[in-house]
Parts: sequence; structure tokens; C-alpha cells
Amino acid sequence: MMMISSSRPPSSLGVGNTLQRKFSYCSREVKMELFRSHCYSIYCNSLWSRYKVATLNRLKVCHNDIIKRLLGLPKWCSSSLAFARNGVNNLDVIRRHSVFSLRSRVELSTNSIITSVRQSSAYVCGPIQQRWLGLLFVQNVG
Repeated sequence: MMMISSSRPPSSLGVGNTLQRKFSYCSREVKMELFRSHCYSIYCNSLWSRYKVATLNRLKVCHNDIIKRLLGLPKWCSSSLAFARNGVNNLDVIRRHSVFSLRSRVELSTNSIITSVRQSSAYVCGPIQQRWLGLLFVQNVG
């Protein structure tokens, strides 16, 4: 039996090629719904008060690559334009929505424990509140 070898190891084929093959026959609407259902749910991202910038940048690159691969766009194509034209949120918007949702639930909670924590100076001036506010409000520089 003769073995046929590929010039690339199977692990280097990548998720993007698999996405293109599996979903090439789907409509754009179906592809965007797949993106929303699988890429919008980043659990606990609103709780991240400390993270490495490099880690978040890699996650953004993954998000951008996924949308481009689903749509069959070249690597050099603008991710921002792909998100805007297809009505889907990028990672920054997803994170802001998640932070706003969690913060709103904390602020509106009538639970006695949450109320006492919310009224403490550790909550008002603490790192989580600072991080949430930094994510929610874009500050203009210059």
C-alpha cells in the first residue's frame, strides 16, 4: 500500500479552511447567524478586570479571521467593513454590551448582599468598576 503524503501537516490546515468547506453552500444570512450564535457568547468577559493585551489582540484577530473566512474574503480585506456590511458586532462591541448588561443587573438588583456590596467604597472605587467604565466610555485623545 502506498502512502500519499501532503506537503503540510494536517494540523496546519486550519479552522478557516474547514469553515469554508463546511459552509460554502450556506447563504450569507445563515453564515452570519452562525457567527452570532458561536462568536457572541464570550462567557464572563465583562468580569475581566485584568488581562494581557496580547491575549485580547489574539482574540480580536481570531474574530476577524472567522468572519472573513465565513464570507470567503481575502486576508487583506477590511474586517471592520465586513462586520459593518453584515450587521454583526466586532469583539469590542460584544464586550461593551456584555459589560453594560452585567453592570445594569448589578445596579438594579434588589438582593441585599449585592446592594451592600454596591454601596461599599470597594465597589464604587474598585478595579472592576474602573475597568467597566473604561470599557463603556470611549475617551477621545488629543
